[in-house]
Amino acid sequence: MGRTLHDHDAGDGLLSVEEAQRKVWDQIQTLRPIELALTEAFGCVAAADLVSPADLPEFASSGMDGYAVRAADIGEATPDKPVELKLVGRVMIGHRPEATVGAGEAVSIATGAPIPAGADTIVQVENTESPDRDRVRIFEAAREGRHVRPRGEDVQTGDVLVARGTRLGAPELGLLANAGVPHPLVHPRPRVIVLSTGDELIAPTETPDFGQVRDANAYTLFGALREAGAIPVLAGIVADDPEVLKEMVFSYEVQADAFVSSGGVSVGERDVVKAAFFRRGDVEFFKVAMQPGMPQGFGLVEGKPFFGLPGNPVSVFVSFEVLVRPAIVKMMGRAEVRRPTVEATLTEAVRGPRGKTQFARVIVRRDDAGWTATPTGGRGSNLISTISRANGLAIVPAGVETAPAGETVEVMLFRATGG
Repeated sequence: MGRTLHDHDAGDGLLSVEEAQRKVWDQIQTLRPIELALTEAFGCVAAADLVSPADLPEFASSGMDGYAVRAADIGEATPDKPVELKLVGRVMIGHRPEATVGAGEAVSIATGAPIPAGADTIVQVENTESPDRDRVRIFEAAREGRHVRPRGEDVQTGDVLVARGTRLGAPELGLLANAGVPHPLVHPRPRVIVLSTGDELIAPTETPDFGQVRDANAYTLFGALREAGAIPVLAGIVADDPEVLKEMVFSYEVQADAFVSSGGVSVGERDVVKAAFFRRGDVEFFKVAMQPGMPQGFGLVEGKPFFGLPGNPVSVFVSFEVLVRPAIVKMMGRAEVRRPTVEATLTEAVRGPRGKTQFARVIVRRDDAGWTATPTGGRGSNLISTISRANGLAIVPAGVETAPAGETVEVMLFRATGG
């Protein structure tokens, strides 16, 4: 009886991409909220409605350089018949007013300075003339409230500054700082330990001997995690020794929120991640009907998510985008965990494994006719330059062996498009 050969392109018995995503996401919990300083909270998600403790602005101020007056005093002022008022003081920004404004009086005022008591209008300096230090002539009438920025015009005490579930960006940080909320309650960034496995690996700073390979995966994952908003920690290269790997993982257990390893999850004799965790039952190893990135490992080690990715560099990147990144984003409390997608027309045919969903590396552009997607190279999972030239992953569904040029496909964007 002849031996049955394995068909690498077939999807029989494999998990669908959607099943694999559910297997991972169902076990991911959002990190418990903590109060962080504004500089540390950037990019984090508000864990509760952040409410203003004060009115913004906290005092009425001038919107112009000029004079604070009473509108009733200048109601008849014209360029031909100016109204002359007595100067009783001045107000500088950051200081209390020197005087109040009574009938027939004016106070010199700078933009942003507090409105003195008694005044209700600002006349801009261009429409005035001061013959001496004690008088000012007003050449225009002005309605009450002109160029006055009222207290609470922007935000009132008790208003929601940032709604729960909102990711804090530059505008939100500025608003919270202005309102006096220096330590917002947010879901923190997960600290993710990155491990690379393999006897063949060396650091990028070293010169490889024949057969050795510089570790690219750790730096791909470092960048991908940083871009997602996490805090990556490069734990280094782990030799193909299960006990060394376990010792490394558990040495980081206290400070880690999650782990991501690359290599050691396939079917070879030296698959160190499998050897380290398979018998413990902490990490499940499964095959996904996707190309690249079929072998995967996932589980909880001491309650912390552990992602075991394949070793080939393109497989690492695609696996991260499809399975890891959404989980990391969920840990941070974001409501939308998926990358944006566009419908694009292929400029060249894309051939893939008939039984698997293919994630083809493409460069996406937009012109007057719409979005186009052009493959950046071959489908080999070792061709790391095809990722660096791409900005999206074209999704060719299982059952489609060739998506011809001119066909419309869904493209998951992982960075900004040009044109």
